[in-house]
Amino acid sequence: MSTHISLPKDFCSNPKEAYTLPARYYIDDSVFSHEIENIFTKDWICIAHVNDVLLPNQYITREIIDESILVIRGRDNVLRAFYNVCPHRAHRVVEGEGSAKNLTCPYHAWAFNQDGSFVNARNCNNVYNFNKHDACLTSIRCEEYAGFVFINLNPNCNKTVEQQLPGLKESFEKTLPNAAKLKRVARFTTKTPANWKNIVDNYMECYHCAPAHPGFADSVQVDKYWHKFFTNWSLQYGLAIPSDKSFQFSGESSFSGYWLWPCTMWNVNPVGMLNVIFEFPIDSETTLQYYDIFLPSEDIAKEYQDLIDWYRDVFRPEDLRLVESVQKGLHSRGYKGQGRIMADNNDSGISEHGIAFFHNLVAQRY
Repeated sequence: MSTHISLPKDFCSNPKEAYTLPARYYIDDSVFSHEIENIFTKDWICIAHVNDVLLPNQYITREIIDESILVIRGRDNVLRAFYNVCPHRAHRVVEGEGSAKNLTCPYHAWAFNQDGSFVNARNCNNVYNFNKHDACLTSIRCEEYAGFVFINLNPNCNKTVEQQLPGLKESFEKTLPNAAKLKRVARFTTKTPANWKNIVDNYMECYHCAPAHPGFADSVQVDKYWHKFFTNWSLQYGLAIPSDKSFQFSGESSFSGYWLWPCTMWNVNPVGMLNVIFEFPIDSETTLQYYDIFLPSEDIAKEYQDLIDWYRDVFRPEDLRLVESVQKGLHSRGYKGQGRIMADNNDSGISEHGIAFFHNLVAQRY
């Protein structure tokens, strides 16, 4: 396969005449390598909710591309991020999530402060010309924004999260003012056999809602469903109706689905529950996903537990089956390489113009 990778900057700029990204952009390792260098090590990426690192000494790790990332809240309440790799022999410093007053590598017990600076290593005073100032963890830019944790692997990045996603925080906080105070009550983790863009494509349209999500679609007023686009993010907003198959509520309510470049989704459903999809690309055809559910309290009422169970057992598997099938089909000799984006003239609730918006942003990186 050719190693030449390029797309015109106006690719998908006219949704009404657009076709999807060519199949190779979902399956080719050289394409994924290009995305590592031009997307995932250049732009801000949302990796967690602030509640995961709310308390002093609390830390988390995340796996993205070929890196393990460590985020810790210091005793000074400052959030910091580092590559989770010891400068001695490259062992991971910590695993999973927990609390630590200092960070100690389990291999040879090298110890580091919460700001990543070197504390001590056994026998280091007897090692010729040992430079303690060089023996520190490698830091990563980190920001708290709209109740979430973002990291940027580009040491020369000169923009903030707000500059990458202008207006997102203001919009999201109007939709869900208490987002930063919510508690995670469930997490569904999948190592999904699908390219990260395949998963975003699926999120960016409700054309598939009726045939693939009958329970969800029963609550959606498709004629009152809009997709609005901003700089590097979008909002899907629709009016909802109560349904015994999914969302039960009284009065008027709505859906708000925020997509953030490159691959994070914040969803506020009609009963006020926040569902977040974190994508952590592993390779060209594998994506680690956290599907996190948040509520104001960890004491879960039965109606919320029933809905969590529905997400876990019905809605979430429906989407996973879709993207897994698409990923296999992208390899087929019977697939013509690109699919028509079904964007209508009215930008209706079932129009796929959201995919064109996303693919045009991808094209800017090529």
